[in-house]
Amino acid sequence: MRKGRNETMDKNMERQQNDGTVEIDLLQIARVILAKIWIVIIAALAMGVVAFTATTLLSTPMYQSTSKLYVISRQNDSTTTITDIQSSNLLIKDYQVLVTSIPVIEQVIREQNLDMTVDELIEEISCTVETESRVLAITVTDSDPERAKKIVDSVAAVSSKQIANVMRIEEVNVIESGRIATAPSSPDVKKNIILGVAVGMLLSIIIIVVRYMLDDTIKNVDDVERYLGMSTLSLIPMTKEEYNGKPGKNSKRNTRKKRG
Repeated sequence: MRKGRNETMDKNMERQQNDGTVEIDLLQIARVILAKIWIVIIAALAMGVVAFTATTLLSTPMYQSTSKLYVISRQNDSTTTITDIQSSNLLIKDYQVLVTSIPVIEQVIREQNLDMTVDELIEEISCTVETESRVLAITVTDSDPERAKKIVDSVAAVSSKQIANVMRIEEVNVIESGRIATAPSSPDVKKNIILGVAVGMLLSIIIIVVRYMLDDTIKNVDDVERYLGMSTLSLIPMTKEEYNGKPGKNSKRNTRKKRG
């Protein structure tokens, strides 16, 4: 019986392929998802818990401290001209490179007595330019908030002298010293939990839909008409026990009579 049904379903599918159309009942898929929404909720909560656990237990909190430098190349000691500003704008990229140059990093390591290599310290330092300005923002990211503040202040002081010596300009001004961070900059626990919940929901929905699409069993009258192309003449009602594959009460009584 199942073989014949599968052959009929295959013929219908071939018919659909020949027609160039594939029927997908989006409303039915939505109903299937809603019927198993509890699976989606459980999966979302489970992935959220996994994300929270991984973030808090497996990730090392990192702290940031930022110091800012103001760099300008003056041609006249008394006043700042438009030419000075334009010249500084053109050289701002050079100033960024000098902040993380090897001489600067080596001197910072010596001053702070850091147990790091030059490359390791460079990875902790980022230097950006404030929008449409001559302000360099130096940020140090470290697992110790106090050490991050000390390193960024040292980098700002050493690099300001290095920029002045190399570019032959007046000493760069430190307009903002680093602060001791009171909260970690990473990892972002809330963001990771939200991502975990979203991934759990998406995966569970994909699994439910795929299982539904691959399920070729006949469950109701509509499936008979849809897949077999046959109309039903009548329905035979079944008791709950018969539906679950268990003998009914009458069958038990008949069995006892036969034994008697």
